Amino acid sequence: MGSRMATSLKVMPKSLSTSVEMSQTYLPSPEQHRFYKENGYIVVKGLIDFSILYACKQRFIQICKGVVDRGNITVMKELSLINSGKTGEQLINKIQDILYDDVLCTYTENPRLLDVVSQLVGPNVTAMHSMLINKPPQTGRHPPHQDLYYFPFRPADAIVAAWTAIDTVTVENGSLYVVPGSHRAGTLYEHDYPPPVKGVTNKMYHGIVDEDRVSPPHERVNLEMSPGDTAFFHPLLVHGSGPNTTQGYRKSISCHYASSHCHYIDVRGTAQQNIAKEIEEVSQRRGIPLSFNEIWQYRAKQVKGVKCNL
Repeated sequence: MGSRMATSLKVMPKSLSTSVEMSQTYLPSPEQHRFYKENGYIVVKGLIDFSILYACKQRFIQICKGVVDRGNITVMKELSLINSGKTGEQLINKIQDILYDDVLCTYTENPRLLDVVSQLVGPNVTAMHSMLINKPPQTGRHPPHQDLYYFPFRPADAIVAAWTAIDTVTVENGSLYVVPGSHRAGTLYEHDYPPPVKGVTNKMYHGIVDEDRVSPPHERVNLEMSPGDTAFFHPLLVHGSGPNTTQGYRKSISCHYASSHCHYIDVRGTAQQNIAKEIEEVSQRRGIPLSFNEIWQYRAKQVKGVKCNL
């Protein structure tokens, strides 16, 4: 499985965790490139400016309250809280498809962020999947999974996720964890819904079926992060997040990017066919009968360089 890190980012090599100056550019060092290739992720401390994070957080709250037009943004509720009487920010666990929002796109098109992305996937970059995640108090985990499971485009090495802490992220409020080096197996594992917790399973939160073997707890590294810290990780990297056992929220904002040279594949007969069917059924219920690939084409936005295949 490759080299293992101890327990958290507190023990990362100093060169991988030092703060960066707030300029319009950020180029990963050769050491960061090597770390990413070996472990499947890097964390850049303080990459995103506080003013951007604050504006995105306020926009999320406005959307939760219904005081601004959400456009094509999808609002997803925490099913475990549906019958609790909670509303707005207390109930919503994420908003998706934020690429075309005038405020939230200041994150997804941030030049410092795209500098790092283009160093990992190439100069022509398409934003594919975007979300602001809000883990309300006392809500559950996201089971270990691989992001490539949701994507009908390849190659995997030309795709990367960016995940930025808006609030301070700790183990107690549900930090991300990763299994370093798990991407190097080159395997997309079988996923399905995990056993429900208190009779509730959040939609689309599939997890790796053979969880104990693929993601044993002693191999997980918790990514405790401060606001503005940004994790970049490979789509085959096994990762998840723990429950929020605190009384506060754990907000983050994320976007998946792909090289514009990526191509679409047919996922029928593969480990992805179940999630493809589920996403297509949701699209049909909303009156937009698109195929799995067409849904992703509809979501995509060119954010750097020139448009190619995606």
